[in-house]
Amino acid sequence: MSTDLEVGSPAPDFSLTANDGRQIGLAEYKGKSHIVLFFVREYN
Repeated sequence: MSTDLEVGSPAPDFSLTANDGRQIGLAEYKGKSHIVLFFVREYN
């Protein structure tokens, strides 16, 4: 799988584990308005 993304290209489908243990995939939100926030934390 390529990790190269271009500005304006669709986000690749991915899934993450929610706090309650459910798997939530980006595809579940296709066609709906949504915001994905991604925070990078620096570890020292």
